[in-house]
Amino acid sequence: MALTTTSASRAGNGLGPRTQIVVTDASVANQAALEAIVKAATVGGWTIAGIAGSTGGVMHFALQGSADADGETIGQAVSIVADFTE
Repeated sequence: MALTTTSASRAGNGLGPRTQIVVTDASVANQAALEAIVKAATVGGWTIAGIAGSTGGVMHFALQGSADADGETIGQAVSIVADFTE
C-alpha cells in the first residue's frame, strides 16, 4: 500500500515570522540591568526566545517580533548580529 500525503514542506526558521539575535554593545552591569533590558524588550513588543552570556559581560538576546531591535530600543545599545525571517 502506497503512502500518500497532502502536506507540503516550506523553508522557515521554525521560530516565528522574525527572530533577531542582538548583542549588547557594552557589558550588562548586573542583574538589575538585565531585568531592565528584559522589561524594555517585552514592553517594546518582543518576545525573548533566549539569552546567552552573563552579567558583567556582553550578552546576546534572541528577540522575536517584527520591529528592528537595533540601537537602544531595549534600554541598552545593541547591534543585530543575525536576522532570521520566514
